[in-house]
Amino acid sequence: MAVPERSSLRLADLKARAPKASRLMNVKVPVSIVTAIEHLAKRLEVSKTDVIVTLLNEELDVAKVKTPKRKAGSSR
Repeated sequence: MAVPERSSLRLADLKARAPKASRLMNVKVPVSIVTAIEHLAKRLEVSKTDVIVTLLNEELDVAKVKTPKRKAGSSR
């Protein structure tokens, strides 16, 4: 089984993947979310980074499906 890169990481992949290079991103999130991420990472025996990237990827997939495509040349 091929191990996906972080950009395509999904929840089902967390246990099977090897660590990859990453870049630092400093964000402020509520303490309750940080605690939930820490608990999930510990339960799954993976890094907090992997949990965060995985959850972001999962939600980006949802957003792609729910967000209508813009017409070419339209501005925000």
